[in-house]
Amino acid sequence: MNREACRHGAVEKKLEQSVIKTAGRVFQVLEYLREVRRPVTVREISERLGYPLSSTQVLLKSVATLGYLRYDSSARAYLATPRLASIGDWVMDSMFQGGQLLTLLGDIARETRFTAILAVENDIYAQYVHVIFGSHPIQFNVQPGTRRLLCMSGTGWALLAAGSDDHVARTIHRSNVRLKPSGQTVDADYVKARVQESRERGYAFSRGVVTEGIGIVALGSASSASGARFAVGVGGLVEQLERAVDTVVPAMRERLFRFLGSMEATTILAQGGESG
Repeated sequence: MNREACRHGAVEKKLEQSVIKTAGRVFQVLEYLREVRRPVTVREISERLGYPLSSTQVLLKSVATLGYLRYDSSARAYLATPRLASIGDWVMDSMFQGGQLLTLLGDIARETRFTAILAVENDIYAQYVHVIFGSHPIQFNVQPGTRRLLCMSGTGWALLAAGSDDHVARTIHRSNVRLKPSGQTVDADYVKARVQESRERGYAFSRGVVTEGIGIVALGSASSASGARFAVGVGGLVEQLERAVDTVVPAMRERLFRFLGSMEATTILAQGGESG
């Protein structure tokens, strides 16, 4: 991993540690439930997520008391309730026209065989809100909820490229203000060059920026139905992406144009022409 990637990986980890422990654990449990899609025991959660057994028991019981989990006494396990599903059912509808974008993401993963990612702009980050693994023998393994600096990631460059120069400049400034206490910064010239490169090509391509040997090819849209900025990308081994980029980009672009339809959105999709 290069020095720049190491520095920014450490910074992101430190920023994530500022999350209140209990709040973080609740969502880690819910994300684990989504991953395994079955009832889970207190001991399983404790061992898999590294929580003390007593704390895990109190946590799960509290969430169950609120109605988001149900305890099955015969199996001595917890499972999700319809109430848990209902609290977020409006999000995809308001931002991405229901499940259409997730279907599109699945199509991209299936056709390209790479891990497909849906990312949204969240403060100074690109946050992965949905991930579908592909079928290559060696896969880019990343979990929903993962955050990457907008200024130092492929999905981030795609998101920034779909915005204005003023927005790019403000994001660089805000990132440096936030990173300064840790002694880190992002190079403004480097970020602007990557954003401009993404605009000219019509897609962003990061190579080993966060994880050595791993790349991201991404396309961004300036707005969804709700005005939210989002990007769709694929991740995998850099050498595999370099060989496949001329087919991967048109496949993503065609599906995104179809999804956007008549939506009024300024996108980098139309700025790069063919993927070469």
